[in-house]
Amino acid sequence: MTVTTQIAAMDIALVVNLNARRGSQRFADFAQQALPRSRVVATRTADDVTRFVDGLGKLGVPRVLLSGGGDGTAIGLLDALRAKSHDFPTLGIVKLGTGNAWASSTQAPAPHKAVQHLVRAMERGHTSLPTSDFWLLEVEGRLSPFAGSGWDAEVLHDYKLQRAAAPAKLKRFVEGAPGYFTSLLTRTVPRNILSRSRPKVRLINLGADALTFDPHGKVVQVPNSGPGTVLYEGPYGVAGAGTSSELGFGFKALHFARTVPGRMHARVYAAGPAQATLRLPQLWKGRHPLPHSHDFLLSHCRWEFDREVPVEIGGDAIGLRQSVEYRVAPQVVRVVDWAKLGQQLN
Repeated sequence: MTVTTQIAAMDIALVVNLNARRGSQRFADFAQQALPRSRVVATRTADDVTRFVDGLGKLGVPRVLLSGGGDGTAIGLLDALRAKSHDFPTLGIVKLGTGNAWASSTQAPAPHKAVQHLVRAMERGHTSLPTSDFWLLEVEGRLSPFAGSGWDAEVLHDYKLQRAAAPAKLKRFVEGAPGYFTSLLTRTVPRNILSRSRPKVRLINLGADALTFDPHGKVVQVPNSGPGTVLYEGPYGVAGAGTSSELGFGFKALHFARTVPGRMHARVYAAGPAQATLRLPQLWKGRHPLPHSHDFLLSHCRWEFDREVPVEIGGDAIGLRQSVEYRVAPQVVRVVDWAKLGQQLN
């Protein structure tokens, strides 16, 4: 659903994460010059974010909060706002991160172009921004557009190890989508092919009756699928869920995430690593139907594993778990619809 948010120059704040891949003081200075009456804050640590949110008690929460960084930056801001019981402002995601999963789901343009869109909107006298409602997961008290276990958690870990080990001169060859593919094909897939046993998972519905999809992608109800129903039990390669269709780098792993408001796309991909490698293009583009893929729309669920496995929340590893619950958070986030804003300005 698309709605609008009233704007004025003084109602905009921008947080720039200087640790993000494309975050810099130079970009923060550019934004401050372009939006002189707005609050622009450059941060390096979680404490910096906390101080910024604490200061909103006196300055007031802006109508529009721009998050300059990756998925973790946006989630960190929302978690900090929620901890202080602040209402969520309209969130504009400026993609300064690496994978930029959530930013891509909101069709965010290049960072400088995003700022220029806001400048042009105000110069033309626009008093509102087009927005869309966005639901999030809540996992162990944290908000996130996606979370999971399996190859997605492993490849993110492998990608970070690859970047850390690469010499400075080679950094640009192991970053972004090419680096993601390299770590997937040279680390994650070979390790899983050589593994003696595959992990198993049980997906249990804890919320409203489960929904799934027919071969044409039409939403249908799963019979007798109320709380306590085991929706899947068996081996898996990926076991995750999200309200964002992408997991970063254009990987549309959760292509049904925005189908029904208030539901997450929970997915078990059960093919082995060799089969998955052969179907990588279809996986990447979110093709449906796909053999060995079990897809559901849920409001609350629990994943139970036959061993401790790595789990990631929004691209950040949280350690090993043998059981973890996901639920759709009650708070709805209103995000800037960058594509619609661009259309209005053309």
